[in-house]
This record gives sequence, structure tokens and C-alpha cells, in this order.
Amino acid sequence: MNAEFLNNGVRLRWLNTAGFEIETSSGTHILLDPFLDGVYKGITCYPFSIDKIEKCDHLLLSHIHFDHAQNVGDLQHRFPALNLFVPDLSADPLCQVQDLDCARLYRTRGGESFRFDDLTIECFTGRHTESPRGYRPSGKDFVRPDGSLDKMMWFGNLELVNYLITTGDGTRILVWAGMTSPDQKYRLADLRPDIALMHISPKQDFEEFAALTEAIGPKVVIPHHYDFTECFFKIVPAAMNDMSEENRRQFVHNGEFDFPAYMQALENACRRRAPGMALLMPEHHKWYRFGFCAAGPLE
Repeated sequence: MNAEFLNNGVRLRWLNTAGFEIETSSGTHILLDPFLDGVYKGITCYPFSIDKIEKCDHLLLSHIHFDHAQNVGDLQHRFPALNLFVPDLSADPLCQVQDLDCARLYRTRGGESFRFDDLTIECFTGRHTESPRGYRPSGKDFVRPDGSLDKMMWFGNLELVNYLITTGDGTRILVWAGMTSPDQKYRLADLRPDIALMHISPKQDFEEFAALTEAIGPKVVIPHHYDFTECFFKIVPAAMNDMSEENRRQFVHNGEFDFPAYMQALENACRRRAPGMALLMPEHHKWYRFGFCAAGPLE
């Protein structure tokens, strides 16, 4: 799983889960789905100190689950001038729970576009991954011990937005955090971004994922979120029951999920569909540089 990194264009680093930091060629910094603490209910996933974030101009949330929005308030306190992008219905509960300043908040909906001097942000409706238990406000995943609704959990499942970022130099980055539902490959068809940051979940079928990436047509795919799933399965092995029977049969051995085998199967499926596409598994917390021209990555 290799790709060429070049000393021009955007810089990008994977923090953890769905969290990324992007620096454009004009010096604009974009943060995605911050889970910097990296800790939830005894599960630790590659924590990253907020002190190492030197700048944040725009903060984009796909949805407001803890592992995507845990540190929004911390970042807003550190960078009070940041522009915060939150799915529309989720903005109210997020502001209430984290006591956010909504003065520079943008409520996002599929089909909207936000243009700034140095970048454009387009919004696409997505869906959260599904569970065999289904999703109802009365479900155990959404009810607090006192019987009240956990609005962060509920709205996190109810509403998800994906983004296409186009920087001032024309670099296009798709931020995709959802599910490979049947509509997605049509909704996102022929976007042809330079980079696609894409959520990986064993709940999904990798052939469906490969079909989605083929439809989107990115030059480079960077999978994410599987790191938290891997940590989660070790602490809560019963969560593997949410996967398809086929995935359990192929990738669960002696009670453990074989992530290397799953990711290799994912790569194989993608290469069959789109042999010219690069699939990169980045290291956590490491900066990479990308440069692109009309024909593809610069040589």
C-alpha cells in the first residue's frame, strides 16, 4: 500500500479515527472530526495533544458522535476565530453539551456550498453505518441511565454530512465518513477528487466499498477509522456480532478480528475495480505531502 509523496501541494496528517489535519498550499489549516483525547470508556486510540495543533481556520464535523466531535470545545477555546461546520440538526445539541460559541458556526446540509477566498466546501448527505439492532430513540445505545435521551449519540446516528474541499490551487479532497449505502455511489459518482479520506468499517462489505471508490474515481484513497474499531474489538469482542456473517467467517479467528487480512482483501477488491488508484495506509501523526496536476500526481 504505497503512494508517491511530493514536496508541493497539500500537507496532511492522520491524527486518529476520522481525525485529520490538512494544510493547504496557501497556509490554511483544516481540522476534521477531532477525537484528540482518543479515550472513551476504557478504549484508547492514538491520543494526540491539542498543544501540537498550531493553527485551525476551519473545523469540519461529519457527525457528532464522541469519536468525531470529542474535542470541538477545546479547539474552539484554543482557536476562537475558527469556522465550525456541523450538520444542521446536530448543531443545537452539540452547542448545548459542549457550551460552544455559535457565532462562527455553519449548519451544513447536503447540496450546500460554502466559498471562501482560499477554498470551497461542498456538502453531500451521507448515512451512518447500520446495526442489526436498528436505531430508535428508545434503544439502549441512546438512553442515559436516568432514562433521558443522549442527544449526541442520537443525532450522531440520525445525521451525517460528507464534504468535498477544493483548495485555492485546485486540489480536491473528499471527506467521506459514512456507509456504503446503495445511493452513495450515485450521489458521489464522478467527483474525481485527488484524495479521498474514507471510513472503513467491518460492518461494510469491501466489494461495495470498492464499487463506491470506483464510482467516485479518486487518485489516492486513504482509509481511516479502522484503528478505533480494532481497539474496540479487543475490549468489546461481542461487537463483532454486528458484522455480516460472511465477514465473521472470513476474518474472525480464535475470537479476534484479522485486520491485516481484511485490509488486504479491501485493497485487492479496490485494485480489481480501479487498478490505477493508489490506496495508502498512513502512519498516525505523520505529515505527508501531496502534489497533483491535471493528469494525476506530479512525477
